[in-house]
Amino acid sequence: MRIPLRQMIDLGRYMRAKKRSGEKYFPLVLMLEPLHACNLACIGCGRIVEYKDTIRDMMPLDEALHSAEEAGAPIVSICGGEPLMYKHIVPLTERLIEDQKRHVMICTNAVLLDRFVKQVAPSPYLSFNLHLDGMRETNDRVTDRPGHFDTVVKMIKMLKQNGYRVQTNTTVFRETSGEELEGMVKYLTSLGVDGMLLSPGYHYQVLNNDGEYLRKEDMPAKFLKVRDMANDYKIVNTPIYLDYLVGKRDLQCSPWTTVTRNPRGWKGPCYLITNGHYKTFNEMHAATDWEYYRTKQDFRCRDCKLHSGFEGTVALDFGKNLKDSWRMVRHYVA
Repeated sequence: MRIPLRQMIDLGRYMRAKKRSGEKYFPLVLMLEPLHACNLACIGCGRIVEYKDTIRDMMPLDEALHSAEEAGAPIVSICGGEPLMYKHIVPLTERLIEDQKRHVMICTNAVLLDRFVKQVAPSPYLSFNLHLDGMRETNDRVTDRPGHFDTVVKMIKMLKQNGYRVQTNTTVFRETSGEELEGMVKYLTSLGVDGMLLSPGYHYQVLNNDGEYLRKEDMPAKFLKVRDMANDYKIVNTPIYLDYLVGKRDLQCSPWTTVTRNPRGWKGPCYLITNGHYKTFNEMHAATDWEYYRTKQDFRCRDCKLHSGFEGTVALDFGKNLKDSWRMVRHYVA
């Protein structure tokens, strides 16, 4: 399966409970950024630019754990920065799993994985999301780290040999060819990865390197290849979202489904756009006009097709259309 069965069951149970209670705006995933420091300087990352004045700040462990309780989302993606640089990463992971029964995904560049796995055993609630932006030449240019591709491959093999669940996360930039994406997907499949997420290169509010990113008109041709490959390979993007990327349907955004907490507070309104940071989840929620962003009225939203907002829409709409729901079931049980 492309997504762990237990995770799908827990997510479905959580969504049903929220809808029965009458809640409309609730998170599915917490993006927990306990720090913004990183041991890489990737060209597409806005965090090291946006938080350059607080780059060395780290969230206290109790604060990080409380953030997961505040959000209540069943899935916690520990990211950053490089989360394996966080000094409390081991107890944070263990307590999210053992005490709170969250499904934890660690989004990492893999450089420090050796040290982490010596301390944290495999669990059905734990998975790794390894950053890999193409084959060797492209990835090492994007990460500005010669040899990074080989490090990631080495860590994938190590994790799979030791029983961990492994997914990859690839940002597709303007120069990335369909042939390279196909070659990467086939190669990662040969390594036994459990899932591959591919997302269009997205423009952070604070970055000015427009030339790296896919233009709106570039996306259909680029992601037609991805959509075709999703029939035969473990690409975890939903088929509905892929239809959206290739221009076959429209989707509204659901930014509240993926919320972000970092050392400065709750980031609003979404992962890419920062209007402010709030002390509590409830303050951020109350301060945000979700319908304004859902309908892409903000000029910063007009060309955004980032998976975090639109895949949330797909999840919330599951069951409303029988044909779409059956496509989703077939996609994820394959």
